Amino acid sequence: MDLPEPQVSPFRILAVGEPAPQFLALSNALKRSGAEVVGAFTAYTAFDYLHERAFDSVVLWAGDNQQEALSIAAGMRRNTRLFHIPAMLYLKAESYVTMSEAFHRGVSDVASPETPEVETARRVMELARSYRRGESIRGALEKARSSGLMDAATGLFTRDLFAAHLAKLTTAAKERSRPLSICVLRVADKPETLWARQNGWLDRAIPQIGSMVGRLVRVEDTAARLAPEVFALALPATNQAAARAAAERIAAVIGCTAFDAGEDRPPFVCEFDIGVAQMENNEGAVKALERAAARALQREAG
Repeated sequence: MDLPEPQVSPFRILAVGEPAPQFLALSNALKRSGAEVVGAFTAYTAFDYLHERAFDSVVLWAGDNQQEALSIAAGMRRNTRLFHIPAMLYLKAESYVTMSEAFHRGVSDVASPETPEVETARRVMELARSYRRGESIRGALEKARSSGLMDAATGLFTRDLFAAHLAKLTTAAKERSRPLSICVLRVADKPETLWARQNGWLDRAIPQIGSMVGRLVRVEDTAARLAPEVFALALPATNQAAARAAAERIAAVIGCTAFDAGEDRPPFVCEFDIGVAQMENNEGAVKALERAAARALQREAG
């Protein structure tokens, strides 16, 4: 599969926050680096821009309203289309926001005005470059949907292709002494989901659900459709705890989406039973997949 030609247009950066001198200096440094910078003073304006235009990175100025900056990052992580856009939090020197809180809310990187603006601008540009490369790869995978190698309804790997890819990931993980984790997400049997399944509405929602799963994983991860309502994720260089956090975040984003159930009923939401397993030294990835699937079924039974 050939990757699409990289875009040659300037990186597009959204700078959100009041026009403080330090923040304006960073914006100017980004412009000197060749980026197109769009300024937004409020969260409302920022989300208007994010929904209307395509950006490669976002810079959030945590000035006098630091919680608003964090709320923007958190809002981006709840939106499938904005999920992967990197967000740099630019803290003022006397900030009370901790690094732990910032990353928990969805920030990709943190910078301080004590760092030279040129250095911070370089980090923002690297985030943008990585994001654009990831989008190029996603575009190439999207073109493969009709090739017969991918699941036509969702654009995810088929079961057979996923198994073959797991073998390669297993070899690479052992050679590099890095962890490899597998997640299984099965549509949970909740009362409203059972009704939607019985009346065909869940079948209609599965293509969108699967597409969201594929959109929410990292570029280096692999998502597959193992069965009509069962999805799997292969996460290289990821331990079991981090893999569970990733699977739960994906499930939470999809759980915020309402799916059509017809004119006579309110929309339904989709929850998942999740199983996670990290490949052990004495096993292959298929065994780890089996353990993850068994744990998802245990959650269903519980």
